[in-house]
Amino acid sequence: MTEHEHVVAPGDTCPVCTRRVPFPKKADSPLSKVFAYRVPIDDAETHGEILDAAATELGIFSEPHHRFKLALYGATLILQGARLEETGG
Repeated sequence: MTEHEHVVAPGDTCPVCTRRVPFPKKADSPLSKVFAYRVPIDDAETHGEILDAAATELGIFSEPHHRFKLALYGATLILQGARLEETGG
């Protein structure tokens, strides 16, 4: 991991390397597992920006596991019958 001369708060993005600084693990944090999927290289940056923008819109971007919460929220809406035509997408 590259060290920088400035301090970036957990949950914020480093202006030098653009890496989002993780939150420190709390003693009462649930166990977690990495869950990944592949994104075409030409779409990777845009995909991440869209996920973070959507999480920001929902007000969950600064929370731990915000991408998981976003995916869960979206999948739940689909299972509840939301359609792109109904949501303006």
